Amino acid sequence: MKKKYICVSPFFPTPKLWQGAYVLDQVKAIKRCSEYEIVVFRTIPFWEKEHSYEVDGVTVHAIAPLLMPSYILNGMTENIVGRLFLKTLYKFGIDPAEIVVVHCHTINHSAFGFGVKRVNPDVKVLVQFHDLDPLTLRNGKWADMRWNRRYRARKSISAINRADLLLCISEPVKDVILSFPHPRKGEVYDRALDMYKGIEDLPPLHPKDIYVLNNGVDLKLFNVGQGKHTENGLFRIGCVANFQELKDHQSLVEAFALLVKRGYSDMRLSLLGSGETKESIKKYVIESGLNSMVEWKTEISHYRLPDYYRTLDLFVLPSIYEGFGCVYTEAYACGVPFICCERQGASECIEPDERYKWLVEPKNPKQLAAKIERYYIARDAQNLCKPYDIDILIKDFIRYINRK
Repeated sequence: MKKKYICVSPFFPTPKLWQGAYVLDQVKAIKRCSEYEIVVFRTIPFWEKEHSYEVDGVTVHAIAPLLMPSYILNGMTENIVGRLFLKTLYKFGIDPAEIVVVHCHTINHSAFGFGVKRVNPDVKVLVQFHDLDPLTLRNGKWADMRWNRRYRARKSISAINRADLLLCISEPVKDVILSFPHPRKGEVYDRALDMYKGIEDLPPLHPKDIYVLNNGVDLKLFNVGQGKHTENGLFRIGCVANFQELKDHQSLVEAFALLVKRGYSDMRLSLLGSGETKESIKKYVIESGLNSMVEWKTEISHYRLPDYYRTLDLFVLPSIYEGFGCVYTEAYACGVPFICCERQGASECIEPDERYKWLVEPKNPKQLAAKIERYYIARDAQNLCKPYDIDILIKDFIRYINRK
């Protein structure tokens, strides 16, 4: 019987919603690149009905564990969650002794791995972090309450120090962990800086091991394909992101407005996504007289994204708080260069001697406009210094954990 690799995640697509497609891609790559039998559990709120379903050939078991709602006193139910998860495994005929790895996405899901480790001490508990808040201090109700923040931080410190391996999707995420209880060097996001208030006296983290596993791209899906479609000779700038303050669409539309004022009437901006800042961005676009030059696209499935990327000449997302951002390398794989902010996840992939071309300071629309203009004129190739093929990344990762 194959050794089992358990994946427990709140992020995973369903047949109707494609949120968390990057975890699906990772699971599929682990299946392709290892001898493990992968079993996926997707956590859902307690009021939803538990069920199993299939998405893109992967069977997913939806479970509703007793995790603290809205991260209030996050970590309090660790022991209960672990015990109940063991019952769930037995329910599905899974013997904990056959489990080699429990891959937990986010720190509060480490409870599932520690539950298995109580009965199988040899299991490897992996905790993967997908953003620049690995201790989950910024999100949820009462996140700003000092008592709640300190409790959550202490529980996260304990879990991080007990995990066998921490998986960081980028070097900036690793920097956040190693800098705790202080902000990483160069942090500019105000809400991220605020989350360290009141916890500066807590001890630093002492992880057993850390591995940087960038989000990879499935090149069977994301590739140049039939080539770019140029619409009436227009230069198309595209962005795929939820409309949130930290994504900083505002800097992008201000940069676009500057370029239009300079006479670049053949430029178009395409924005794909939804979220709380969308209406304010729309208002700015209308007030700036740009509405006829800006396209608003709603969410599309993972499988249609490559066709969207191929309509673009340049991908731009000036996010100021980005763990990695699959969208950058997905666009690149489809033949579209990208511009991102310094000190954000995808920035580490740019060749060092090309960073002046593709990286911008956070919240600097003038500089962003200049970088877009430079590429519009030069049309030079972009080169990356790190692999982005998900099969290459996962094969290296599997070799690493098998040696542990």
